[in-house]
Amino acid sequence: MGSTTSAHPGSFKPQASAAATSARGARLLVWYQTLLLGGALGAIYLNLPIYLYVLNAALLPKYIFFAVFLLIAPLMAWHYRAFGNYLMTPFVAWASMFLLLNLIHMMGFNASGELAGVNLSDNVGEARQSLVSTRAQYVLFAIFLGFAIYLSARKTYLYVFTILMIALPCAVMVDFFNPGQWYAVDTNGAVLGRAAAMFINPTMAGEAILHVFLLGCAVTAMRYRLPLFLLSGGAVLTTFSRSSIIAWGLLLFILVVKKVLPRSSLITAGVVLAIALAFVGHFESYLHSRQEFEDASNNLLARLNFFFSFTFDDDSSEERADVIRASWEMFLQNPIFGAGAGATLFWSHRGSTHNQLLLLAAEYGLFGIGAWLWLVVILWKGNFFEERGLQIAMVFLFVFMTLFTHLMFDSATYWLATFALISTRHRKGPIPWTDGPPRGQA
Repeated sequence: MGSTTSAHPGSFKPQASAAATSARGARLLVWYQTLLLGGALGAIYLNLPIYLYVLNAALLPKYIFFAVFLLIAPLMAWHYRAFGNYLMTPFVAWASMFLLLNLIHMMGFNASGELAGVNLSDNVGEARQSLVSTRAQYVLFAIFLGFAIYLSARKTYLYVFTILMIALPCAVMVDFFNPGQWYAVDTNGAVLGRAAAMFINPTMAGEAILHVFLLGCAVTAMRYRLPLFLLSGGAVLTTFSRSSIIAWGLLLFILVVKKVLPRSSLITAGVVLAIALAFVGHFESYLHSRQEFEDASNNLLARLNFFFSFTFDDDSSEERADVIRASWEMFLQNPIFGAGAGATLFWSHRGSTHNQLLLLAAEYGLFGIGAWLWLVVILWKGNFFEERGLQIAMVFLFVFMTLFTHLMFDSATYWLATFALISTRHRKGPIPWTDGPPRGQA
C-alpha cells in the first residue's frame, strides 16, 4: 500500500503572510485615496480655501491646494503607469491646451493702451500676470485632482455630497436669516441681503448648491431626491441670483424628463411655488422690517420683480449690458488671438464680462471659443454618472451658467473640480495600474 506525502503546514506561511500584508496595504491605500478625495471635494465645494482667507488673510488659498497636491503625490508615485495613461485622457488634453494658451499670453503681455475704445490698465501688469498665473495654477490643480478621481474604480468618496446636499443649503439659509453669522456684512464682495454663506459671492453660492445636488444624486436614492431638490431651491432663492433660480427651474424639467426625479416632482414643486407666491407680499413686508436690509431691499425686490415683469431695470442688469457690449467690441478688434489673458479683469469697467464665453472670446479670441466648445464636447461624452440624465443636466448647467458668470476658470474652483469629475469615463475593464484593482476597492 503506497504512502502519501504532504507539505509541512507551515511551509506556505511566508507566502500567505506576504499576500495578506499586500492586501492590507492595498486596502489602506484605497481608503487613503477615498478619504483624500472626500476631504478635498468637501473643501472645494464649501469654498474653504477662499473662505478661510477672508477670515484670516494669513491663510492663503494656495496652502490648501498645495496640501492636497502633496497628499495626491504618493498616488502618482505608486500608480505611475496609471498616471501615464491618465495624461492621455481628453480632460488632461484640454487642460494642457488651456495651460499652454495662458503661458503664451503671459509671455506676450504688452504695455497698456486703448483697445476697442476700452482703456486696459496694463500699468498694473504685475497684478494681471499674477491673476493669469493663478488661473493656470487652478487648472493644474484640477489635473492632479482628476488623477485621484481617475484612480477610483468606485465612488465611495461621493458620499461627501450627501452631507453637502443638506449642509450647504442650510448654511446659505442661515446666512440669509442671520446676516453676519459666517462673515462680516461689510466684507469685500458680499452683497447685503443676498445669502452666500462661505462663498461670500451669492451667485457662486447658488451655482455651488446646484453642483452639489447633481453630484450628490449619484449616490442618493430616488425617494430622497425631491426633498433635497426643494431644499436646494429654497436656498438658491435666498441668494437672489436670477441665473441660479432660472437654472433650478429648468433643471426640474430636465431631471423629470430624464427620470432622475419622479414625475410627481412637477406637481409638488408647483404646489410649493404657488404657496410661495401667496406669501410674496408678506416677504416684502419682512424685508422692509429688517433694518439690516434697509439699503438692499429695493435691489432684492427688483430682482424678484423680474420674474413677474421680465424687465431688466436694476443696476446689475445695466452693468451686465455695458460689459457685454465692451467685451464683444474687444473680440471684434482681436478675433483671432484676443486682447490677452486677464484683459477683461483690468479694464476701465466696474466688473468683468459676467459671461464666460465672452470672456474667453475677448481674452483668447477664436482659440478661447474653441476651448469652450471642446470642453462642452468632452463633458457631453463623459459618462461619470450611471444615469445619463445627470450627465446631461450637468452639461446643461455649464452651458447655461456660462451666460451669467465669468469665474469658472478662476476663483470658482468648484467648476474645475466638476469638469475633472464628470469628464471621467467608466472603465469597462480593470483600472490600468499593474494587475488590476486591489480587492476591497472603495
